[in-house]
Amino acid sequence: MTRAAAAPVLVALALRLAALLACDRVVADVARYERVARHLLDVSWNPYATERLYPYPPPWAAAEAAALWLERRSVGSFAVNVKLPAVAADLGIVALLGRAASLGMAPGAAPWLYALHPVSVLVTGAHGQFDAIPLAFLLLAVLLAERGRKGASALALGAGIATKSFPVLALPFLAFAGGRSWRAASRYAVLALAPSAVLLAPFALADLEAVRRELFGYGGIADFGWAGVVRGASWLATGELPRSEARFWPTASFVSKGVFLVAWAALALAVRAKRLALDSRAAVLAVLLAFAASYGLQSAQYLLWVVPFALLRPGRATAWHALCAAAGLVGFYLFLAPGVLVPVALEGAARETAGWLWLAGAAATLVVCAVWLWRLIDDSSTKSLLPETRRV
Repeated sequence: MTRAAAAPVLVALALRLAALLACDRVVADVARYERVARHLLDVSWNPYATERLYPYPPPWAAAEAAALWLERRSVGSFAVNVKLPAVAADLGIVALLGRAASLGMAPGAAPWLYALHPVSVLVTGAHGQFDAIPLAFLLLAVLLAERGRKGASALALGAGIATKSFPVLALPFLAFAGGRSWRAASRYAVLALAPSAVLLAPFALADLEAVRRELFGYGGIADFGWAGVVRGASWLATGELPRSEARFWPTASFVSKGVFLVAWAALALAVRAKRLALDSRAAVLAVLLAFAASYGLQSAQYLLWVVPFALLRPGRATAWHALCAAAGLVGFYLFLAPGVLVPVALEGAARETAGWLWLAGAAATLVVCAVWLWRLIDDSSTKSLLPETRRV
């Protein structure tokens, strides 16, 4: 790696380590990670035997257990140990964006923009969520697909799906990239889905109902998305904040799944039929924007999903998303996740101000994603018609 390529990686490392060390408390999701780790080391090898604590594919359980195992041997603290894999993935994303820039697939500023991105610093360094890991694999899969390396792309996507399931949303777009046949796309899909199937098999054999309940029964959290905005509006109107779990939002959860699945299928069919002129980079960004705009129950870390792919072709919408999402996250952590950013919970007017910031940021992010998606689709629809117009 050249000095120029290493510079944004080192800056990203410094910023995330600073956030990590300043926010090294066992609270919110980190506290849940620790509960799963204690279960794994002291009770059972099966993370799905916990109750509403582990809605992820198996590999992250190993990271949780390793973080606590190291702490018990006086090697670091749990809060620091468990965040380090996500920090490493963030550095990988910076490096991948630098590689994309060197190949002409992204602007030269892309790695710097991610290194300095407030949403990434907040989600990875402060919050401690690990979405950067599947995002790094998904970004790698996209870049490999655009360079024609089909098998390697499928394996990278498979690694992402095996870490967190959301990269599966990109499967039809990458499987058919470059106009591949159904047979080639099927081979791609098998390679991408096989790792998750193999990893889940022993847990499903041990307790299929637990896997179904914890992994496949997860419906999201109404912290962001349109249900999060409705929840915040209810707090403003009544002074009472509704619970965020999906079981308290059954209608919103059902509607969200239905609307997004229709949008996802329509987008996949339109790209396959060449009604939308979207390459792999733009198609993956579009499907993640569709999720952000249509799915109601979103956790804070979901706001990171579009960021690496937006930076492949940054524009005004990228900046607006960064501003609105970062504001919403800061308000959310101060209002609803005390201990993440500051050691004590806010009270009185300060807490109410944080609540307003959360709601305003969540609503603005929702609008930005919807407009961004509409413009992306509108532009690609116009471009897809140009070749036929010339032929006429």
